[in-house]
Amino acid sequence: MSESKVRIVPDVNVIISAIIAPSGTPGRIYDAWKRRDIQIITSPVIISKTLEVIQRPHIQNTSSLTQADFQNLKSLLEHRTLLTPHLLDLQVVKQNPEDDTIIIAAVESNADCIVSGDKHLKELGSYQNIPILSPLEFVTQHNIV
Repeated sequence: MSESKVRIVPDVNVIISAIIAPSGTPGRIYDAWKRRDIQIITSPVIISKTLEVIQRPHIQNTSSLTQADFQNLKSLLEHRTLLTPHLLDLQVVKQNPEDDTIIIAAVESNADCIVSGDKHLKELGSYQNIPILSPLEFVTQHNIV
């Protein structure tokens, strides 16, 4: 029996950071996902937000993202993730309710962890026994190369 893949919900900024700085820690997570070493969990709301953010002018100006790269990312998000329905109505992150979308995806999928550098999510530490790890904590704990 093969070892099961770690199932994570990365926050939008982790994915965006991986695109902008592929050699950084979020880039290692993104590469592990593309190699199918880990399972990314997302939702329609998270995909929509990611695609909206990646097209912002200041992001476009700081990355070398081509239209083909954008389409590849969109395809990966839509077809190579475990998609949750985003049906739960959780209000956990009072300071930034948008962060609740990450919590909802993690709870709906029973994720192994949330990967985020977001201050409000990190302050929680965990939610329903799902740890919230920084990208560095995640790659270190799971030996992501």
